[in-house]
Amino acid sequence: MSSMPKNTEDNDHASHSQQQHLHAHFQLPASEDDLNAHDSKILLEPIDDEKFNVRLGFLQYKHVYEVRFNLPDDVGDELTSDPLQNLNVKIESTEPLKEGKGHTIVLTFRAVKEKIMQESITLQSKSDPRKVILLVLHARVLGKGKGTPSLKKGIHCVRIEWDEESDASDCFKCILS
Repeated sequence: MSSMPKNTEDNDHASHSQQQHLHAHFQLPASEDDLNAHDSKILLEPIDDEKFNVRLGFLQYKHVYEVRFNLPDDVGDELTSDPLQNLNVKIESTEPLKEGKGHTIVLTFRAVKEKIMQESITLQSKSDPRKVILLVLHARVLGKGKGTPSLKKGIHCVRIEWDEESDASDCFKCILS
């Protein structure tokens, strides 16, 4: 027995209906802003000669971080800051860059609030007190149980500030008993 050829019109209709249900998804190339937002380096955004936004990225609640970055400036070799100016940011050291203008800044940042943190600190030239730099530090702080952030280059966790109500501190007390 010879098989009868199927109706080509029916085949065309079936393949056409299958094609209507197929979808292709294309990803657009990432914009420059998207790439910078996920960069692994601390972002320094000069606002003017005396003010810089310092974008630290994601940090974790109740963690204390050492932050190290190079700041391009021309305020002189030695910088100072008031240690009581900001309770959550403390300048640990400022060293002039060997390459010329600027300083390597090392500071301690305490992530004391969940979500967005914005802290400011002013650096002042020792030789000319009229020359100042305002650093505005920006961080997105993840709360307890919200994951562990991937830290940017130049940021290191130096300690965790547990409180009495914390589950982890309870576990730590059990270990010590």
